[in-house]
Amino acid sequence: MNQEKPVVLIMAGGKGERFWPRSRESTPKQLQKIYSNKTLIRETIDRALTITDISRIFIGTNQDLKRAILSSEPKFPKNNFILEPEGKNTAPIVVLASLYFQEKFGNPTQVVLSADAYIHPLREFTKTIKEAIRCAKDSIVLLGIRPNRPETGYGYISTGKTIENGCLKVTGFTEKPNIKKAIKYIKKKNFYWNPGIFIWETEKILSEFQRYAPHILNPLKKIYPSGDWNELKNAFKKIPSEPVDISILEKSSDLIMLKASFEWDDVGSWLSLSRVLPSDDYDNYHIGKKVLHFKSKGNISSTQKELLVFLGVENTIVVEEQDILFIASKTGIKDIKTLLEEFKKNKSLQKYLK
Repeated sequence: MNQEKPVVLIMAGGKGERFWPRSRESTPKQLQKIYSNKTLIRETIDRALTITDISRIFIGTNQDLKRAILSSEPKFPKNNFILEPEGKNTAPIVVLASLYFQEKFGNPTQVVLSADAYIHPLREFTKTIKEAIRCAKDSIVLLGIRPNRPETGYGYISTGKTIENGCLKVTGFTEKPNIKKAIKYIKKKNFYWNPGIFIWETEKILSEFQRYAPHILNPLKKIYPSGDWNELKNAFKKIPSEPVDISILEKSSDLIMLKASFEWDDVGSWLSLSRVLPSDDYDNYHIGKKVLHFKSKGNISSTQKELLVFLGVENTIVVEEQDILFIASKTGIKDIKTLLEEFKKNKSLQKYLK
């Protein structure tokens, strides 16, 4: 029975720069407690455990983050990592994992998750994934989230007719539309957010890569998993940085989508906390000990002090770390990556990125 359970690939290689200063090179956001008393990676592992065994859960990341993850999760199987020599978006890590799963398990159904999502409630996640697995024979299954706002930072899936098991035929993708298009999409009943959760059989996804992206599959297929680390590094230098969405999903004719019955949000920046945390009556959100908002509204804070006080302050973000106090406006937070580029140029500031 165990062999019939899916394998889960948790993609956890991102830097999480938009969560600086909480997220840094050695402790990126996947290892941080963002919206609960668990780290994001722990939240994701626990989700995966509702659909499979720990022996069939794998984390895709790099060598440095493997050490950091094992420090945070010492009971996680040390051999259950798919390591990439350098970050090249999601397509190469999907290929690496699929080649490994094929050798180890044959043709298992895969469930691909990211390590930076808010999903609630857990029982509905489990229910949806199990339904999606039943749809995954000879098809690439995507999940779709019904949008509740005109979001310009997400990808959208458009759908057509209903086919077997309640799944819908995928008719197209739109990546990060402008606000005018996003408002249009939210009014249509056949447009959904793409949360980046994929379900497919191993042989199916490898055949899709052979058909649509051999420039990624073939260099890795030649040397992985039997090749050594140096061969893998050389192979990675030859392949482009591509998301699986562009390599496969925008080209495949075998895509279907299942509507998710759970709440989902991309925990991508400090602004996202206003969508996953409870607030007071004035849209203030806080993680930490005690906070007092006096004639203040629309603030987001994460601090360690006994008491944080806002007086006449609106739409700010306050983050306290042991060595940094970071204060930004909600409108200014969009420039955080530009700010960090300035840190990289200044030797005296580079230590605050580590």
